[in-house]
Amino acid sequence: MVPDVPAAMVSNQFFDEFTDKVRVKPIPWEGFSRAGLVSSDELRQLKEFQQRQPKEGESLAEYVELLVGLSERLSSLDALQYLLVMLDDLVDGDAAACEQLARDTASGHFGRAMFRCMERKDDYLGLKAAKILAGVVVRCGVAGFEYARLFAALERYLRSELTSVVDVAVQVMQSVLRVGRARSVLYGECPGCVAQLVDVLRRTVVGGRAPRGVVAVPQTQYEVVFCLWLLTFEAPIAESLNRTYDVIPLMVEIARAAVKEKVIRIIVATWCNMLRLAGDANVPNMLVAHVPACLQTLATGRSLKDQDLRDDVASLAEALAGHSGAMSTWDEYLTELASGKLHWSPAHRSEPFWKLHVGRMDEDNHRAVRQLAEVLAAPTSDETALAVACHDLAQYVKFNPDGKRFVARVGAKARVMALMTSEFPEVRYEALMCVQQIMLNAWRN
Repeated sequence: MVPDVPAAMVSNQFFDEFTDKVRVKPIPWEGFSRAGLVSSDELRQLKEFQQRQPKEGESLAEYVELLVGLSERLSSLDALQYLLVMLDDLVDGDAAACEQLARDTASGHFGRAMFRCMERKDDYLGLKAAKILAGVVVRCGVAGFEYARLFAALERYLRSELTSVVDVAVQVMQSVLRVGRARSVLYGECPGCVAQLVDVLRRTVVGGRAPRGVVAVPQTQYEVVFCLWLLTFEAPIAESLNRTYDVIPLMVEIARAAVKEKVIRIIVATWCNMLRLAGDANVPNMLVAHVPACLQTLATGRSLKDQDLRDDVASLAEALAGHSGAMSTWDEYLTELASGKLHWSPAHRSEPFWKLHVGRMDEDNHRAVRQLAEVLAAPTSDETALAVACHDLAQYVKFNPDGKRFVARVGAKARVMALMTSEFPEVRYEALMCVQQIMLNAWRN
């Protein structure tokens, strides 16, 4: 069960300062009235609303229809920003008003107004609308809410070059992902949004593979991993998250360098979820990504103040030790293959290993050979993985007289030959050695 997560607790200095400016910015309501955009009755209600100083416990829900109606109808950016600030205040501090907005969202009236604001080319307006919707959905619940539409808007903000925009978008996601339906929709229907969220995390790592520059750390790291942690409360997501987005090695890198303990805490909590709900899928990935070594460093090399965190680190390390301690060299090799993240571990260059285990490459319908072929075909494989896969196929052909026939059958031979012109020298070399071994094997036979 997901613990109690605050709803739409968005805190960003630029966002807050801009909100303060919106509150005091003069809006020509009388001019709108003269132009026929605001009725005289609406103008009277609006002035009444602005002058109200509600006592503790007093609700202003009676003005919800006014504010929503104006935000749905007006096109002035200044007016819309002001109306959304007022609506946000009601969502945050007026339970009755929030419930009224939830009813309006379910009927489509309020939702239309907010999604209309998100379509405007103004980051502040769109993010404010997203925050309001998240607050209403999390606090009051809205049956049939269009989560996919909200995530599509948030994906655009996650692509922004502005740190403040990305920060607010991630915080809104932190809030809305408290809802189980939201987690399922995000992961199942909005893969681009999840990929962009992971891209934001990569951008916090110096030297990361993301195309744009580094964003604010460590707060951004904490917020993004918090979102991933919430996602891993769903077993199907915990099972496939790393396979699809390769997040475990990224979190290892962040945990090793993290200065803030809260970043380590949320990473370890995410790993615990992944192990608890989908251990079979994630143990191989954790072992290949050296999570046990990372945990050992955290336990012995860091003075962690949080006792619960120390307990979680020890418990996770013990669980993984139980898996790694029972593994043979062949098991370790299969674990690495299953992860798809090949690296130059000792087994690859060990001739005794290949002489001993080459026959096992054909077990389970040549599963290991097929997995090597998949690494060669995967667009996510880096140059090291490609080089190691070519090398391993060469060893397979070298010690198995019939190996070349099956390598060709699964399409690996053609892929290896294509890699002979790779831009990476190590890949070119290993591909050349593999093709040479295939030709030598053919000549011998």
